[in-house]
Amino acid sequence: MKTVFRLLVLAFCLMVPDVSRAQVEQEEDPFGALLFTPEEIMLHRRAIGLNDEQRDGITRLIEELQGRLVGLQWRLLDETEAVKEALEGPRVDLDRVMDRFGDAQDTEMEIKRVHLELLIRIKNILTPEQQEELLRFKEPDLSEQNQSLETQ
Repeated sequence: MKTVFRLLVLAFCLMVPDVSRAQVEQEEDPFGALLFTPEEIMLHRRAIGLNDEQRDGITRLIEELQGRLVGLQWRLLDETEAVKEALEGPRVDLDRVMDRFGDAQDTEMEIKRVHLELLIRIKNILTPEQQEELLRFKEPDLSEQNQSLETQ
């Protein structure tokens, strides 16, 4: 069962578009300090006392939302191709490109909404004590970030 959970988390992570990963890495994540990724929970599962019921609940969430993400990613690929095709040629129809680009942006936003929904629903599975413990594991990361800012 643990292997299945790990595979599901890995599959979910691979499904998030590289574009949104790059944006998140470049920008400060305003919610990262308040939410917990499946990877963080897996890494610290013993330390926080994650029980089988919670693990199974998180697995179900990932399975449920994974299906939605796959459909959205296919749609995003199609919409991105449509933008690219609209840009080809010596003259470009600005309205056409902007409409197609807007569609692609809407789909990217929906992918982010699904990901945020997953993180919120995972947080709601955890007890307040488990959340506090996970926050303590994040603290070294925050102090490292502060030190790197001070040296710049």
